[in-house]
Amino acid sequence: MIHPSLLCPRCDRHTMRPNQVENALSRTTRGVDDKAVYVCSPCGTDEGLQDYFEGEGATPQSEWPVKGLTYELSNIQINERIK
Repeated sequence: MIHPSLLCPRCDRHTMRPNQVENALSRTTRGVDDKAVYVCSPCGTDEGLQDYFEGEGATPQSEWPVKGLTYELSNIQINERIK
């Protein structure tokens, strides 16, 4: 069983790296006074893709944990969004 402190706060499924800075800095913590929140790499990628394709930023922390990733890293799904 994974220790709860090593679970990603965004998805509550993926394991975080023990060294905090090896994880992704959440795009929800970009404000000057925001406390840094780190998420797992898949969630960091998902936030980046949300920001790029939707232009409205990442899923807010008030909606965490997310039920699943918005964007799977497959050419089919990414290409469908571009069309």
